[in-house]
Amino acid sequence: MIQTIIIDDEVKSRETIREMLRIYCPTVEVVALAQDVKSGILAIRKFNPELILLDIRMPDGSGFDLLRQLPSVNFKIIFITAFEEYAIKAFKFSAIDYVLKPIDPDELKSAIETAHAAIEKDNISDKLTTFFQHYDSDSVLRKKQIILRTSNSIYRISIDDILYYESKKNYTIFHTISGEPIITSHTIKEYDDMLLDGNFLRLHQSYTINMKYLRCYYKETNEAEMINGIKIPVSFRRKDDLMRLLS
Repeated sequence: MIQTIIIDDEVKSRETIREMLRIYCPTVEVVALAQDVKSGILAIRKFNPELILLDIRMPDGSGFDLLRQLPSVNFKIIFITAFEEYAIKAFKFSAIDYVLKPIDPDELKSAIETAHAAIEKDNISDKLTTFFQHYDSDSVLRKKQIILRTSNSIYRISIDDILYYESKKNYTIFHTISGEPIITSHTIKEYDDMLLDGNFLRLHQSYTINMKYLRCYYKETNEAEMINGIKIPVSFRRKDDLMRLLS
């Protein structure tokens, strides 16, 4: 499903678009509706969508103003406008397509199909980029860097700089030696699949540590202390794995 936000200042227009998507575009999941630039930015930061359907004229600015206020644009855009003269300008913002009001269902469906194809292409490209970054002809374990995507930014960090990472529902928070937490919208299992064969060890349902930065294991409390003083619980199931590595 394509997580999508509709940003349009007209209530009727928002509801019409949502209903059309429900009927004609089953691959789309509308996660939020917004009515202006301010609420649109808040919704984008909260939901990290793959696609936004964006009105151009709104009470507190334009759709272009909204995009300029974002540090990065990690989603596809379909502009919704009643003014055809905006179309050329829209494509300067890497728009997938634009749909004129009043909206024709076939045109909307075509634009969504184009967006879907572009999102799939990007997903494959991202996976290949990460794979080739990590691949080494001698061993896949000799990874150097990892790409971490947040709602607003893309980080390229050294794997050796990761102290530990923790799970928060469907998010993963990375803690690095710089002290800056990085919150990504992927599960801890996805990162474990990439990192556990190296210096990383899953200690708990919610925590994976870099053994390089383990300072001490406390038997009485069953906790692992990292070099920054943070204590991480060790589950009963993971205790034996930790003891084998320490011995």
